[in-house]
Amino acid sequence: MTKYLVFLFALTANFSFSQASSAGSVDNFSNASKMIHNNGLWVSGSSADSNIKGSPYLFDSWNSEDGVIYMNDNKAYRLKSLNYNVQLERFEAKFSEDSVLALNPRNIDKIVIDNRTFKRYLDPEFQRNSYFENLVTTKSITILRKYEIEIIEANFNPMTQQKVSDDQMVKKEKYYYSIDDETLKEIKLKKSHILKTLDSDKKDAIKQYAKDNNLSFKNVVDLKTILQYYNTL
Repeated sequence: MTKYLVFLFALTANFSFSQASSAGSVDNFSNASKMIHNNGLWVSGSSADSNIKGSPYLFDSWNSEDGVIYMNDNKAYRLKSLNYNVQLERFEAKFSEDSVLALNPRNIDKIVIDNRTFKRYLDPEFQRNSYFENLVTTKSITILRKYEIEIIEANFNPMTQQKVSDDQMVKKEKYYYSIDDETLKEIKLKKSHILKTLDSDKKDAIKQYAKDNNLSFKNVVDLKTILQYYNTL
């Protein structure tokens, strides 16, 4: 079966398409096929090095039931089999084990998968556009999370001149905040660092709320709750 035939079969099985601005309308098959085909590149079904343990993908499973690609032309395309390749900093769609489409981010505004929103920003460290996860947006800032891959090399046996085990692929997280939704600055998930980004007259209330509810600024779920409360002040 050719790649194109696999593509057509998978497209009918895995996609549903709708206008983002009109919930009831549906793009026809030819428009949907053209959009996906013009905004992606077929790649190998596995980008992982067999000599390295671990997966480059953010999600354990490709079987997401709620992946939506929002385009810059205000259209949205729903897809079931999305995953984020952290190592290569790109989203991929799997149609079969040997048919994976790397999505071209050029015309994509954002991607939402399992209720998590990803958007590209200029990475201040590497000075290139990369995907960041939007954790929470307040009245004054947006907190973002960046995923990276680190390769931990295995111990080397000088007697045998060989590694005693395989290298390990480990996912790392970095956190940033943005005031203007463009410029990013790195931040630590610490109470003192978070409070510096908030309105000074709200800080005491925020600290008291976190204390009363036993919430930690270091925990992402707790931090979201804290900042959602901040939005109500």
